[in-house]
Amino acid sequence: MKFTDGKKTTRFSLYATMSVVKYIVVNLFLFVVNWLTSPHYWWVLWIIAGWGIGLVLNLMSHYLEYRLTQE
Repeated sequence: MKFTDGKKTTRFSLYATMSVVKYIVVNLFLFVVNWLTSPHYWWVLWIIAGWGIGLVLNLMSHYLEYRLTQE
């Protein structure tokens, strides 16, 4: 049973880490594109906010699912 819990913890940690890394890398790229193409209007903030809300909700959902299956 301990091995399964550890495997689930590792899977969740890997999923969360990869999701956050993708979020940061893509948004940094879009930030640079926005800065180079239209620095007078920061449209990238809409993407960062929308994707950030979705990321937080998705990670909360996966974490709560992990916690419920752990009991």
